[in-house]
Amino acid sequence: MNKWNQSYGFLLGKVLQQMENKFAEGLVPFHINARQYGVLLYVQENPYTAQKDISENLQIDRTTMVSHIDHLEGLGFVERTRNPNDRRSYSLLITEKGNEVLTSRWEFLTDIESEVLNPLNQKERQLLKDYLIKIWKSL
Repeated sequence: MNKWNQSYGFLLGKVLQQMENKFAEGLVPFHINARQYGVLLYVQENPYTAQKDISENLQIDRTTMVSHIDHLEGLGFVERTRNPNDRRSYSLLITEKGNEVLTSRWEFLTDIESEVLNPLNQKERQLLKDYLIKIWKSL
């Protein structure tokens, strides 16, 4: 067995690379990347969330998060509103246009995941997901 086959990081990275590359192709018409799609999902599921909270929960650097939000706002996918409890921060809401992007790309994303995970049966996929969540939550 080659050393690269013994590295979890390398193997996880290669699988992720395949998923992201395929997903990125489907996001080109919307002018966003996979990380920005994830930010949209988070805002949709957590309306009125502060940028700082999104940054912490998705583990995205604050400066990068500001850039992502600026971009998504410029596209009309999210809107910033002043946080009534803290005038220094903004709360975020997804717009109808942002919801349309999420809806139109969700099936595309799940199709890509199914394609990449095709070698695994449904039970193995669920175990993989459970293990990944367990690892992520412990970090």
